[in-house]
Amino acid sequence: MSDTITEPTETITSATATATPFADAAEPRTAKRRTVHIPPAIVVSMVFLVLLVGAAILAPAIAPADPTKQSLISRNRPPAWVERGTAAYPLGTDNLGRDMLSRLLYGAQVSLGIGVVATLIGTVMGTVLGVVAGFFKGPLDWVIMLAADAQLAVPFIVIAIASVAAFGKGIPVLVVLAGISGWMLFARACRATVLSLREREFVHAARSLGATDARVMLRHILPNLGSIILVIATIDLRRVILFEASLSFLGLGVQPPQPSWGSMLGQGREYLGTAWWISVLPGVALMLTILAVSLVGDWLRDLLDPTLRNG
Repeated sequence: MSDTITEPTETITSATATATPFADAAEPRTAKRRTVHIPPAIVVSMVFLVLLVGAAILAPAIAPADPTKQSLISRNRPPAWVERGTAAYPLGTDNLGRDMLSRLLYGAQVSLGIGVVATLIGTVMGTVLGVVAGFFKGPLDWVIMLAADAQLAVPFIVIAIASVAAFGKGIPVLVVLAGISGWMLFARACRATVLSLREREFVHAARSLGATDARVMLRHILPNLGSIILVIATIDLRRVILFEASLSFLGLGVQPPQPSWGSMLGQGREYLGTAWWISVLPGVALMLTILAVSLVGDWLRDLLDPTLRNG
C-alpha cells in the first residue's frame, strides 16, 4: 500500500519539477506579449486618419468658403503655389469657380460618413447571419451561404446600377448599396469561427445550465468574435470608400452640387490638361485615405491574429 501511494507522489513531484522551467520561461514571453510595437508608418497613418476625421467633422467651421458657391470669374484658378494662384484659394477653384479646399473638406465629410455607416450596416448584417448560420447549421446555414455565393457570383456594380435605376440616385440608396455589398465577408468569417466555438466546453456548460440559444450566442459566442469583426470592418472600410467613389465618379452616387471625392474626380476629368488640380487633389486625398486605412487594417490583423503574431 505504501508503494502504491508513494509512486504517484514521485510522479507528481517529477512533473512539477519538470514544469517549473517552462513556467519560468513563460513569464518573459507574457511580459513581451503585453508590449505592442507600433511601426512608424502605422503611427503616421493613425495621425492622418485622426486629422482627416477631425477636419471632416469641423468642415463647417474651418472651410474658407461655401463648397457650392459658384464664381465664374474665378473659375479654374490654380493652387496658391502655382503661377497665377492666389492665397484666397489655397488649393485653387474648379470649373465653376468653387473653392477646392472647401469642397475637399466637405467631400471628406460625405465620403467618410457614407463609408462608416455602410460598413456598420455590412458588419451588423453579416455578423448576425454568420452567427445564425454557424450556430444552427442545417437548412438555414445552407440558405444563407447560398445567398452569399449568389451575390459573389454577380459583379456588384451591375446590381448597383440596376438598383439605382429602380430606386433612384441619392445618398440613402448609396449607403444601403454599399452596406449590403460586403456582408458576405463578415458572414463567412463569423460562421467559420462559430462552427468551432459551438463545440467548445463553455458552450456545452452554458447549455447544461439551461441557457437559451439566444443567450448562448449573445453572451458566450459573440464576444469571442470581436477581434475578427474589428479586423474585417477596418479592411472593408477601404472597399466601401472606393465603392462610393466609383459610383459617384460614374454619376450614380452623390449628386451635384454636393461634393464627394468620387464626383469631384468625375467632374474634373475633362480638365486634366488645363486644370489638373480639379481631379488630382481629390484623387490624392482618396489615395492617402485608402492607404492609411489599409496599413492600419493590416497591422490590426497581424496584431490580433495569433498565428501571424507568433510567426
